[in-house]
Amino acid sequence: MSKKNKIYWFEGVTEKGVKSLLTDENSKYGWLRPQRNRRALVALMVVGLIAVSMGSYWPTLKTNMNLSSGAEIVVYSVTAIFVIFAVLVGYLFLRISVRGIGDAPNELLDERQIKVRDTSFRYAYYAMGYVVLGLLLLMLFGPELQMFQAKGNDGSYLVIATLFAFSSMPSMVLAWRERDI
Repeated sequence: MSKKNKIYWFEGVTEKGVKSLLTDENSKYGWLRPQRNRRALVALMVVGLIAVSMGSYWPTLKTNMNLSSGAEIVVYSVTAIFVIFAVLVGYLFLRISVRGIGDAPNELLDERQIKVRDTSFRYAYYAMGYVVLGLLLLMLFGPELQMFQAKGNDGSYLVIATLFAFSSMPSMVLAWRERDI
């Protein structure tokens, strides 16, 4: 008799997926569990998010690098695809490294895990407040950005990086703070 796999739409997870991450002792992902490796993964995620956001300033960057028109398209396309793919893979590894606690609903976690997750959410929202402050300062004092521009600095990559940061920040804080997961 198969048990139904409940879908938690608000969290974007399934019951079987969360339970498998919480109970998985698979040695294939054992290298992600130590705190040192999780911190390295968080650092790589931050670098990746900064690289994605730099896509908004591509016209300014390409004039500073003196790229020809043929080379600029290749460099831009390959770099954009690679960086966005790397951030997505980094986020998946980050979720595995913290056993999905940051995205799990309350009914699938014990009391300690709920407390750790909620504390991580609080610190993540503090951190995102500083990110938003930095973005506001960048908008005021940095190069001008406009949304969905073919020519000039396009702010859409900055928006994409911000959305990635908001979705991954609780898991990043959890990965950084907790010793044993």
